[in-house]
Amino acid sequence: MAEAAVHELHVGSQQVTFSTQGGVPVKWVSCYPDCEDESAAKTEWFNERDGFMAWAVPEEPQQSARIMASEFDFAIVETDSIVEVTLSSQQLFNKQPLVFVYRLPKHGYRGEISASGISGLALTVASGESFVPEQLPGFGSIYSKVRPFVLNENGQVYLQPIEDEYSLVDINVSASIGIRNRYWLWLGAPQAASIAEYSLVGENRPIIAVRAASGASKVSLVTYSGPTELNALAEASPELPDVLFSAIWDWLRVLSFGLLYLLKWLYGLVGNYGLAIILLSLTVKILMFPLTYIADKWQAQVNATSSMLKPKLDQIKKNFKGEEAHQKVLEVYKEHDVSQFYTLPSLFGFLIQIPVFIAAFDMLAESFVLGHAGFLWIVDLAKPDSLFALPVVLPFFGGQFNLLPFVMTLLTIVCAIVQQEADLTPDLQRLQRIKLFLMATAFFLLFYTFPAGMVLYWTANNLFHLLKILPARLRQLVS
Repeated sequence: MAEAAVHELHVGSQQVTFSTQGGVPVKWVSCYPDCEDESAAKTEWFNERDGFMAWAVPEEPQQSARIMASEFDFAIVETDSIVEVTLSSQQLFNKQPLVFVYRLPKHGYRGEISASGISGLALTVASGESFVPEQLPGFGSIYSKVRPFVLNENGQVYLQPIEDEYSLVDINVSASIGIRNRYWLWLGAPQAASIAEYSLVGENRPIIAVRAASGASKVSLVTYSGPTELNALAEASPELPDVLFSAIWDWLRVLSFGLLYLLKWLYGLVGNYGLAIILLSLTVKILMFPLTYIADKWQAQVNATSSMLKPKLDQIKKNFKGEEAHQKVLEVYKEHDVSQFYTLPSLFGFLIQIPVFIAAFDMLAESFVLGHAGFLWIVDLAKPDSLFALPVVLPFFGGQFNLLPFVMTLLTIVCAIVQQEADLTPDLQRLQRIKLFLMATAFFLLFYTFPAGMVLYWTANNLFHLLKILPARLRQLVS
């Protein structure tokens, strides 16, 4: 048998190598913004040695093996917008030629793949090891996964594959199935009702297969093989931005998109995403000032009430137990005309920050633009800041010393020391300080292995809070 011919094509944002044996791509690379740009971000979906794309007939293994071993004729047609590659075999497959067509876009990432000639044909895609991101330790590992997913009217839904065990999912004409990591995705949208199978061939190594539900002899999919960058997604299809921020409620997604637009606008002003993140934190604080001002006033009222009630409540706690103590507490509340729910307004300041916190962190976690963006000593804002390598790899923390989480925690501790609220008794001030220290510890553990862009945002937030409370503390010390 003659050695199979390979044809390497560079088409806009795609580099695809086709083999005449099996009629499939054997290597697929996508670039952003363009493969001709030496500084372009790139990902390799699979190559000749790892991962694959293949055509098969799942219910007929011998037929599948015959397809993969067959030699196909290669033809290429180029228009202003696409490069169309046709691989055809005149060998008799059910007395019909077998034809595979791949349409690669010259601009953008929306293409098409189709096949005809055998009923029950399925396109199988398995991403390679090169598509698996750098594995982050600790809680940062949630950003290192490769997962199969379905995109339908409910948005993006992650599938839960089991290794070496195939599961089925119906794909209608308004849905699609794909494989993605944090910043790149390959997606196929069947043009007729289809059945998809998915499984794992190893950790972070999903495999998907799509075939016509009716067993038709033609399969056609509109594909997207590119970055999770908002403009690229929206240009390919109005539904594709649904893959962004899919883990949060729709109203929070709106907030995330708003923050993303704001981040890009700030970047346009300063030309550096690190500075833009710091300015984003400041801008959010300014925009939220009316709400936080009200929250601070309510908190001061709660603090004043708590300080007023504390001596009597401490006496009750010391001298009474059980139901009697409860009744005494209620009598104190009644005596001072205080509701037993008087502390609820203090939650307002916390609650108004939670949606913004979630939206900002989802946005920063999934922002493609932060990949390979540097700031100060940080090489890549999409990864931990990694000031230097440690001599040993520590469980959970990994083998890199990340400076930014220490700066973030130090600022939280300084805030806890500086913040002296006059409405609180010394005991309540000490209790508040302990809570802040515990929060600083929890955030340190949570954020230590998180991407630097996310940690930078919260560090800036702590810095601006310190600058807010410091003048009042200085006035207390002077007076």
